Amino acid sequence: YHLVKKRNIHDPFFDRFNYEIYGGTPVLGVNAPVVIGHGVSNEIAIKNMILQTKTVISTNLCGKIKEAFN
Repeated sequence: YHLVKKRNIHDPFFDRFNYEIYGGTPVLGVNAPVVIGHGVSNEIAIKNMILQTKTVISTNLCGKIKEAFN
């Protein structure tokens, strides 16, 4: 993603690879919500990780995964 940014290329496709936008990735297969962030996360990435964690909790992602495999 940083190479794209460095070359000043703006395309929504590449935004999907920007860790700042997503903040973190939910860890699947655990009994509680866990979201892991990138090791060099800045304040924007941390904020977005908190917001994503809120979504993981409010949508009951862990419960839905458990139900799907029972």
